[in-house]
Amino acid sequence: MKKKLKVVVALTKKCADFDAFSEVLYSSPKIKKRVNLVFSEDKKHLKKIISDADILVCMKVDREAFLKAKNLKWVHIGLAGVEKSLFPELISSQILLTSSKGIHSITVAELILGMILAFAKGILISFNYQKKKAWGFEEASSNKFDLEGKILGIVGLGNIGLEVAKRGKALGMMVYGKKNKIKKGEKIKYVDKIFPKNRLNQLLKESDFVVLALPYTQDTHHLIGQNELNQMKKTAFLINTARGAIVDEEALIKALEDKKIAGAGLDVFEIEPLPSESKLWDFDNVILTPHIGGAMPDYYRKVAIVFNENLERFLDGKKLKNLVDKKLGY
Repeated sequence: MKKKLKVVVALTKKCADFDAFSEVLYSSPKIKKRVNLVFSEDKKHLKKIISDADILVCMKVDREAFLKAKNLKWVHIGLAGVEKSLFPELISSQILLTSSKGIHSITVAELILGMILAFAKGILISFNYQKKKAWGFEEASSNKFDLEGKILGIVGLGNIGLEVAKRGKALGMMVYGKKNKIKKGEKIKYVDKIFPKNRLNQLLKESDFVVLALPYTQDTHHLIGQNELNQMKKTAFLINTARGAIVDEEALIKALEDKKIAGAGLDVFEIEPLPSESKLWDFDNVILTPHIGGAMPDYYRKVAIVFNENLERFLDGKKLKNLVDKKLGY
């Protein structure tokens, strides 16, 4: 009889994921027969149990624990972004790395849609007046506009970007998207025009809403800076639910102060939580949410479902889904 694979699950400090993972994974007779699930209580406990682990499931790879692992073959991250786990020893290793990209797509796209509607339909302006117990009819009504015919520019046409595109088309918007690699004659559902990597500025110039839906890598650090913000229409809005450091925050603050753009919707920031001294708190034309885009009540169950499918493939010797190119960072 083959020795069971040891899968260490280290997603939360209090192992709130235990029931969800156990139920999903052990619903498969194959997994129940061939896998032994071990739940880590905290970082200290993880270091004790990881030495003979075959597979690690976590939100971020603890480097010290990783260096104690002697038998690790695969690491699964319970997030879409893996940049915080990409230290040299993991990158140079033969260990497979997968992410949970896809599970957040709808909930993040809906948050983006909410921000777009808040800007377009006078909701943000009305809320600002509500806090002052003032009516605000003239300003809210005069700044309200229809989305039909407006251009939605999406930087990054992955799972989230495509869900945003779908919702934009449902509202009658023209959808433009930026994609690094475009096949000749390629068409993407819900996307009217695709821009290559070197034509980002053109997308920025034409868009009424610019949505950032791309991974954070060395190449995308401060992708949106002073030059890019200056390309945008003065009537356009920037929405970032990807990673804070994709935007140069100081440049964004300057653009908002100088009224270079109409406003911004931000769920992510260069420093989180956003420091109380940040000027971003003070703008009436900025929506701030505390990195809740991917939050869901059944989050760990969805991670477990993605991992479960890959674990079945791993046991069968098949190629894993959501494989990360560790050198590219996504």
